[in-house]
Amino acid sequence: MSQTIYDSFRQAAALHSGKVALMFKNTHNEYEGITYSELSESVTGVAASLVNLGIEKGDRVGIFSNNRPEWAISDLAILKLGGIVVPIYRTLPASSVSLILNDSGAKLIFVENAAPFAVIDTIREEIPGLAHTVVFDPSGLDAQRDFLRFSAMKGDIEKPIDQGFFDNLAQITRDDPATIVYTSGTTGEPKGAVLSHENIVSNAFSAIRRFQISSEDVTLSYLPLCHMFERTCGYYTFLFAGGRIAYAKDMTTIVEDVQTIQPTILIAVPRIIEKVYQAVEKRVLESSLIRRRLVFGAIRTLNQYANRKYKNLKRPLALRLKRSFYDEVVASKFRKIAGGRLRLLVSGGAALDRRIAKTLYVLGFNIVEGYGLTETAPVVCCCAVEDNRLATVGKPLDGIEVTIGENDEILVRGPNVMRGYFNKPEDTADAIDQEGWFHTGDQGRFDASGNLIITGRIKELIVTSYGKNIAPVPIESMIVRSGYIEQAVLYGDGRKCITALIVPARDAIEKYAQELNIPVADYADLLEHEAIEQLISRELERTTAELPSYARVKAFTMLPEGFTVDNYLLTPTLKLRRGKIMERYRREIDSMYQHIESGSAGGSR
Repeated sequence: MSQTIYDSFRQAAALHSGKVALMFKNTHNEYEGITYSELSESVTGVAASLVNLGIEKGDRVGIFSNNRPEWAISDLAILKLGGIVVPIYRTLPASSVSLILNDSGAKLIFVENAAPFAVIDTIREEIPGLAHTVVFDPSGLDAQRDFLRFSAMKGDIEKPIDQGFFDNLAQITRDDPATIVYTSGTTGEPKGAVLSHENIVSNAFSAIRRFQISSEDVTLSYLPLCHMFERTCGYYTFLFAGGRIAYAKDMTTIVEDVQTIQPTILIAVPRIIEKVYQAVEKRVLESSLIRRRLVFGAIRTLNQYANRKYKNLKRPLALRLKRSFYDEVVASKFRKIAGGRLRLLVSGGAALDRRIAKTLYVLGFNIVEGYGLTETAPVVCCCAVEDNRLATVGKPLDGIEVTIGENDEILVRGPNVMRGYFNKPEDTADAIDQEGWFHTGDQGRFDASGNLIITGRIKELIVTSYGKNIAPVPIESMIVRSGYIEQAVLYGDGRKCITALIVPARDAIEKYAQELNIPVADYADLLEHEAIEQLISRELERTTAELPSYARVKAFTMLPEGFTVDNYLLTPTLKLRRGKIMERYRREIDSMYQHIESGSAGGSR
């Protein structure tokens, strides 16, 4: 195994110099390629420029940008000279950006364009240690402003640099820190996880083996590179293996870009998969009766075939013929939505709805689920291509140990576990014990075959006043299966029953209202209508019917505004910020329990 991230890239670039490494959409909205050789030259040019700007081994350098080739070039250039990369989500508010830059002590920052430059401008006096700002795309910026152009840096390979620069390269070791990644902070202030070259390189090569990634593989990069799941699994793995990475233009063009690029592997989070699935499901439900029967008949037959295959039961000739027919006529059309060449869909970051996972599987999508955390660089477990067990996150990657501790907590030990939290020795000691076990805060168990099953998160666990332990995430996932419910958050810790904040699916609600001739001029008023309240109540009962009474929702409040990254109620990785949601809607939550106490439980807004 190569010692550093840059070493791993350099070796791949030497083997695949003429092959396309990165693809991006140009001004004509057409994909254009950058070869490994061209990428390597750009990296060296930017690294030389950084040296001329006084960046040395151990210095922290920020990247404040969406995914694009310049992100990778900057990242590799910083790592080439032993710097430490500090990625910053483009969606973070100025206060969080200021906190990260000050805490990390960043000396220089790369920004995407005028928008993040403006954010840096507003907090510049708060971050005296930041000496330089480099802009990828300076369009619209006054040339007199204090910034450096990235395009000029790439040519710095021609400039003379001190010989000590090359000496420093030899001094970078696998134990040196490579990046400080600030956790998205679902429960409190973000902490900077310090990951070494060994943490990331060991994890990337283990993932390459588990996913069987080769130089023939192609992926579409659209999840934020600030997220270690995308950075390790959708970026480093492909570069180290000599594969190709295409960047989506933006989140609205993913389906179009997938069909253009025709990826062989996609890295995804459940929220994205579920949104695409629900959009396709909606189109099917709104189609003709003949088409609906064809699709549902196909799923039913393909399910029967998959179940018998899974149990090693005989598949009768009639079933095999029906399966072939439906695969050709129905399933293949769904696969074409993903470009037609997709051999692996890797889901991570949260639990994927079981129903959706199974439906995608029987339609021919080889979907595997994994589990990991920022602090573990990030992958801990993942189902293997040849041993895919739905409803589990598979076995640990090579060299990683996983055990179950007190309160069913998942503990992890191995070369992927972070060095610690930056400038937070007490938090580090709380997270990593003296035997080297990282305490994840997640709960789980192993099945008989050694596959890990995630059962909940300790900090999210609801303990009612009657002592009932309830994991909210699986129940919330059940609730949002309803076509009328977009988001759901459960509450009940220390209370006698469960309540929920519900964000209805606006389009579906308005369509339902029109069918009942209910005025829809004002959406907030519409949610107060008795018929809508009754609809959501029925949907809650239907989707959670299998649960024991104590785990079902006894009262709910409908919210006209959803939880988003922009209103800071979702993290950049699309996880609920439960604490902030509770703070914002504390009055509504308290009101629900007051109604319950007074005997008037039910829906409200």
